[in-house]
Amino acid sequence: MRTYPSIDEGRGYMVAFEIEMVYTSLRSIAGVLSGIAEVTNVRVRRIFESSGDIRIWFRYQRIECVVLEPFGDNSRYWIGPKNSKDAFDIRNVEEAFEKYRPTLLREVFGSILTLRLPKRTSRG
Repeated sequence: MRTYPSIDEGRGYMVAFEIEMVYTSLRSIAGVLSGIAEVTNVRVRRIFESSGDIRIWFRYQRIECVVLEPFGDNSRYWIGPKNSKDAFDIRNVEEAFEKYRPTLLREVFGSILTLRLPKRTSRG
């Protein structure tokens, strides 16, 4: 999956990243997060739950993190620490999303919407 990193130049590492929501679902995101060794307490927002833009909560190396849909109406999910003061190098989480491959149907649908050709490669 294509990711869009946010690098903190002052700190010299990736502090957050974005993924396109058309290629995944909240359930798939929670599944990817649950598969990361250092991630715990993954919780998906319940329907009609008032939580602002937060869609998923999780802890990475004991730091509270979130998956946000900025402004509640966006084409990307933002993944990073809940508090900016807790910034850390999130590259390991981002790598898990780079390895994620959507279902063929979702990839074709996403490619039509984004006007990009699907890139199917072997799953490794």
